[in-house]
Amino acid sequence: MTNVVDPELKAIHIAVHNLYNRETTFIQSNPTSTASINGTNFLARQAILFADAALYLMEDVRQPINAAAALLRTCLEAQARANHIIAVTGEEREQRAGEFLQLMNVGHEYFETLGIQMTKDFAPDVSNTLPRDLPYLAALKPLVDKCDTSNLKELKSQYKTLRDNWRYDIIIGRGRLDPAWQNRSDAQRLQPELDYRFITMCAFVHSDPASLKLAPTPLSVAYIAVTAEVVAVSCFFVALGKEKDQDLLNLTKSLKAFNVNEKTLPSNDLINQLFPSPPATPSKP
Repeated sequence: MTNVVDPELKAIHIAVHNLYNRETTFIQSNPTSTASINGTNFLARQAILFADAALYLMEDVRQPINAAAALLRTCLEAQARANHIIAVTGEEREQRAGEFLQLMNVGHEYFETLGIQMTKDFAPDVSNTLPRDLPYLAALKPLVDKCDTSNLKELKSQYKTLRDNWRYDIIIGRGRLDPAWQNRSDAQRLQPELDYRFITMCAFVHSDPASLKLAPTPLSVAYIAVTAEVVAVSCFFVALGKEKDQDLLNLTKSLKAFNVNEKTLPSNDLINQLFPSPPATPSKP
């Protein structure tokens, strides 16, 4: 293991993780039924988990950077979904968050049922199709045959409808140029730049790294990962009504102060777009 990731970024990553854990511990002891809190809580956790995994992989020089870049795409998706929830207020926010939570539940049930149905369809004769050195698979076949999968078609339809509403390009407003959409939240103003990074990571992961003239660097990948998780946790705090929390403000201030080499990351003021400094207060004569 090496110290590839900048120590300042590591410190911010640890701080945002601790901040998230502080609020989640409280929620665990005082459960809430508020959909926006539960939805953004899940998404903030997802962003942190994938950012943490990406940073960890980059510390191992044996691992190619495209592995970390692939994890970063999920991190960016999580923060985008969290922003989509808090981009509206009141009952509309709760309805939107409730739909996201429903997507998670329906998706789990759909893929579980699909797996059972596939086992039924493609393993009709366990003596011929299942390896003899895995006897538990033979025991599994009679069990799945007893499972009711008659609702698979309905689950598929529900999942597709919900999934289409939460497609990444839809929730970030890709292609929408109207000012009202791009200013619907503080985090939304950051989405075009983060979307560019998302596309860059996709292009990098699905290509031969040796053929690329410009490839992500550990610094750029780490910076985007940490920025994405800070955005996701900030959305969680908005749902909690704690966007003015001093620890959160200190955290974002640290990220704003981080100096990124312009040649490594052309746009080095992402966090300044999200958390602009307040106008100076005129001094009294």
